[in-house]
Amino acid sequence: MPFKLYVFDLDETLWCTDQEGVEPFEGPFQLEESHLARSENSSVRLRQGTRRLLKAIHRNGGIASLACRSEEETSNEILEVFGIRDRFFQPRYGLQEKGEAILEILSEIREKLGVEISVEEVLFVDDAPANTAEAQRVGAKALLYGRDLRNLSELKRWVS
Repeated sequence: MPFKLYVFDLDETLWCTDQEGVEPFEGPFQLEESHLARSENSSVRLRQGTRRLLKAIHRNGGIASLACRSEEETSNEILEVFGIRDRFFQPRYGLQEKGEAILEILSEIREKLGVEISVEEVLFVDDAPANTAEAQRVGAKALLYGRDLRNLSELKRWVS
């Protein structure tokens, strides 16, 4: 397996929203379809192939995590509604730089799992060029969703 840790952004990478601006989502969210969660004022659509990708990462011995600027409580609620919250190890939320978040996740893996993963064994996926640049600055491989990847199924070659 080429990578051992896969770190993802949420908004516009693993899921899409109908939200405009920077106001936080407000729950509670309900699962309306297998890939659609709605609250009174917002909807979140899980990108096709997300569950399959996470299963493949785990099946091949990899670890998945998150580094996103979304609000933690609401993001965890939505991940729970989609049934994938437990697929992510030590996710990072908030305004932290993505490279710093990756280094913290690696440290947590070392401390909590006793597994040594180098930053060169990290694949980071985000939809913002500034964020992928931050990940590359610390030595991670970074893919820009929308440029390097058109859909999540294209990550198959990086997982198996």
